[in-house]
Amino acid sequence: MIRKVILCMLIALIFPACGLKAGGDPAALQELNELSDTVFQLTRQTQYHEAVQILQYFEDRLKAAEKSEAEDVMTATEIRQVTLAYHDVLKSLEDKETEQTDKLKAAAQFRMLMDALESDHDPLWSSLKKPIMDSFQALKAGIQKEDGMTFQEKWNHFLSLYDTIYPSLTIDVPPKQLKSVSSHIDVVEHGDFQQMTESSKLERLTALEKDLEDVFNQVEEDDADPSLLWVILTTGSIILSTLTYVGFRKYKAEGDRRKKREKDWPK
Repeated sequence: MIRKVILCMLIALIFPACGLKAGGDPAALQELNELSDTVFQLTRQTQYHEAVQILQYFEDRLKAAEKSEAEDVMTATEIRQVTLAYHDVLKSLEDKETEQTDKLKAAAQFRMLMDALESDHDPLWSSLKKPIMDSFQALKAGIQKEDGMTFQEKWNHFLSLYDTIYPSLTIDVPPKQLKSVSSHIDVVEHGDFQQMTESSKLERLTALEKDLEDVFNQVEEDDADPSLLWVILTTGSIILSTLTYVGFRKYKAEGDRRKKREKDWPK
């Protein structure tokens, strides 16, 4: 009971001017954005029960926006995006089987999505430009050294970072531009990529790199929220280590089978 009272007081202190007003009051979107940050901070501190309570309050405010003339606050499409993200993070936080890193990633995605909706410039997702763009140097090096294992490790790391900011990109980046990025990713993901020549692989990666550079150049870089960036990079490294281990076992098994075939092949 005491915990609930404290939580209510916290909400009242942080958001004294509650209420999504008709006509596109910018304070309405700001309130939702600040609530998403509170959810993220509580998740980071593993206070999942409190984070869920804030999410439930967030849902009330979002419903108020839907009932009001909220087109100037969020479009119907954006409200659907936020609703989906809300349910994703809520499900993650309420599921006791979900790993802490997955809860953090869901909360980080939710946080950056709301920030992208409110921010006219310097969105949080832009702070990941350096780690994402730097990853291409390692990807190209893996190709040039013909080191398939290193390339796959770095590619998985890139994908985990891109996946984290993707929901936010759908708010700030034109669909045609995102589709172009996705098409390049699909090419690298396809099994035929490994059969290409080195020059063709590098050409594909360079095209993807340029498209992503164009995406980030649309906004000015923001000073990263240290806690958010730390969570994203830590989550990415944990995902990377897991995928690396699985990939290594697969890579080793394929190598063993190849050696056995060569040994058994009649001389």
